[in-house]
Formats: sequence, C-alpha cells, structure tokens
Amino acid sequence: MKFNKILITFLFLLIVSKNYSQNNSETRLFIDNTMMVQVNRDWNVKAEFISGLKEVLSFYPIEAIDLKSNNKIKALQMDMALADNYFKSSWIDLNEVDQFILFIEQYVIPNIKDKTEKKQSTTYIFNAREITFHFSIQKSSRRMSIYTKDNGARDNSHYFWTESQVSKIPELLTILKNIKI
Repeated sequence: MKFNKILITFLFLLIVSKNYSQNNSETRLFIDNTMMVQVNRDWNVKAEFISGLKEVLSFYPIEAIDLKSNNKIKALQMDMALADNYFKSSWIDLNEVDQFILFIEQYVIPNIKDKTEKKQSTTYIFNAREITFHFSIQKSSRRMSIYTKDNGARDNSHYFWTESQVSKIPELLTILKNIKI
C-alpha cells in the first residue's frame, strides 16, 4: 500500500515536471533550475517597439551562466512592459530563433506593405514556447501583436500590439541574426 502511494506520487510529479519542461523554454528551465546564475544582456543590440499607450516591447540577446558548473546558454530575451504595470520577461531559445528568422524573412518582410481586399484579412502566426507573434494585414493597415505564454497557455489578458511600429520589424530581424554566435 505504501509503495503504491509512493509510485503514484512519483508518477504525478514526473507528469507535472514533464509538462512544465515541454511548455517552457530551455532558457527558463536553465535559469529556474540553477542555484546561482549570471545573466549577461547586450543592451547595444536591441529591437524596441513602443505602442501609442507607451507600452514597451524589447528584444535583446542574453547569455546565462551557471556559476557552479560554468555551463552557458544563449537566447533571445523579450521584455514586455504594459500600461497596467504588467511586466514579463520571456525567452526564445536558439533553435526557435532560427525558425523565427525564417518566419520573418519569408512571411513578414515580403508582405509588410501588402493590402487586402474589403472584408478580407491575412494573419501570419509564429508560435514559440513562451511567445506567440502575430503579423496581420487588413485592407491597408498592418498590425504586430505579441502574446506571452504561461506554461504553454497563451495569456490573452496581457499582450502588446502596434500598427505604427510595424516598419521596425526589420530591426528585429537584425537582432535575431546578431545572436547567432
């Protein structure tokens, strides 16, 4: 009887930890599971978007170092600061950065000046473990929206969007390419 309880508890913890690790970036897991960590940020290489409400979305490369083992991980950090005093950092792992570059180069940049017909729209969506990036076109307006994720679930209450900053998406592509070290 006691063995069954231990086995059930172990299986439950295994399922929960597996689900947590599948839904979060390797970078978040590295930082969260390291007793002592140093995070180096390169503020010289940053793409920043500011909405009409003065909300700020920043992307920049980081390197996290486990101070005990000296293991390192590089990633793209995204900070979202919204008008309701909401702030969240999310990470995009290097393997996701490759796909993000491809997505922006092949689907966003070539369509950044596109228009749609009346009552039509087009949306391009990139899903990483910790963020979802939307690029939408409707008539002659274009919108970029970024949603954060909590353990794999999109947070529809806290997101950043802008129409006026869409022309700065090529700057984001430059940042993405700069973290390939």
